[in-house]
Amino acid sequence: MTNEMKNFKIKKILLAAGESKRFGHKNKLSEIINGKPIINHILDTLFEIFDYSELIIIVGHEHKIIKNLIFNKDIKILENINYRRGIGTSIALGMNNIDTDIDGVMIIPADMPYINSKDLVNLEKKFIELNCVKVVMPEHNSKIGNPVILPKNYFNTLRNLKDDFGARSLIRKKRYNYS
Repeated sequence: MTNEMKNFKIKKILLAAGESKRFGHKNKLSEIINGKPIINHILDTLFEIFDYSELIIIVGHEHKIIKNLIFNKDIKILENINYRRGIGTSIALGMNNIDTDIDGVMIIPADMPYINSKDLVNLEKKFIELNCVKVVMPEHNSKIGNPVILPKNYFNTLRNLKDDFGARSLIRKKRYNYS
């Protein structure tokens, strides 16, 4: 990470609480790809470029299994007891446990084993280039993806999310799509 990027504080919230309903009866985060659980792929990528102190992991469904798969025990892990109500409860839990002196928050689904560090760095660089005031999210073939970085002016709204509404439902306007 460049020195220019280190002057800004962007917290990362890794969402690992879901029930994997579309995946069947298995928890997709514990499924093995190329010799390791899916959640460890995203953690490896995150730790190539970010310090563990920048990350909060939200667990819920099968939280004991997921916690046991997390190799760095110094990471802040929060258990969302309301995970069945939806992704909004996980985002709100993470947001209610971050410092207020940060410039933005990157919300990352844990089921992205193939995301690479270059994409994450570029996303963060774009957020900083835009003075940390616009929502930044990736776009590929005119389809918006994840992760997303949100600026401070969204924090209160994110802290109050409920049910199955994630950040995407809030950010139809005032965003910058990064291709």
